[in-house]
Amino acid sequence: MSFEIFLQAIVGGLANAALYALIAVGLTLVFGVMRIINFAHGEFLMIAMYAGYFAWSLLGIDPIVAIALVTPALMVLGALLYSSVMRFALRVPEINQMAATLGLSLLLQHLALVAFTGDNMLVTQARAIAGVELGPVVVQVNQLIACGISIVLLGALYAVLQRTDFGLIMRAVAQSRDGAALSGIDVTGVYKWAVAVGIGTLGVAGPLLVSLLYVNPHVGALFTLKAFVIVILGGLGSFTGALVGALVVGLAESIAGAWFSASIAAAVPFVILILILLTRPEGLMNRSVRA
Repeated sequence: MSFEIFLQAIVGGLANAALYALIAVGLTLVFGVMRIINFAHGEFLMIAMYAGYFAWSLLGIDPIVAIALVTPALMVLGALLYSSVMRFALRVPEINQMAATLGLSLLLQHLALVAFTGDNMLVTQARAIAGVELGPVVVQVNQLIACGISIVLLGALYAVLQRTDFGLIMRAVAQSRDGAALSGIDVTGVYKWAVAVGIGTLGVAGPLLVSLLYVNPHVGALFTLKAFVIVILGGLGSFTGALVGALVVGLAESIAGAWFSASIAAAVPFVILILILLTRPEGLMNRSVRA
């Protein structure tokens, strides 16, 4: 493999990592606050991708502009998800929580099949075939835009969680639900906001992604698995860990794709998952004692 191809793989991996991180932080945020893994996370991304596609195909709205419409809608869906599923899941054992979100995942997949059929859909624009030269590397314009928006949103979300009262309250509930309740914090409201924000981030990722990748009813399952690998790699509940995990997965996947076949590249994140579970199950950024 030549140096130019390797450099192209690095740049492509970094661009993918930004989008992966945006998808994964929603999953890790919900787990960090509520201690529930939402296995239907990818299906809400699929809904956001369809929303971005139909905003473009039916209304002529650019997917980037559609983010302003899709994100609030996904936040409302997140609030409904909490009210209809998550708040009841808090009362049952973890295996039941997993079964409930897995069941929701399958339900949304099959509803999408009925509503949209299994056809692949993609936003096709003039800039989809345009590229920007960065030295010996050429980056797709849509990929560059998606990377830039993802980085800005991740930075804003990190600042909110670390620098505002809202973030402080969320971190307090994540650390101790009972302690937060005794301090007068509305724990139920915090949970609802955590799910709304966690799902709302997909309202940004979905329209960006549909310009880069076909959407179909099964695309969400792929990204649920990737997000799960990323949060396990970085440490469940760790925002910084999600960024590091996305970086590792994005780079490893891209370099493997340049070196080997696409099928081998697709398997790389799961090889990483197995290695992490065997050697450091608490994740790279989590210093807690292993259970």
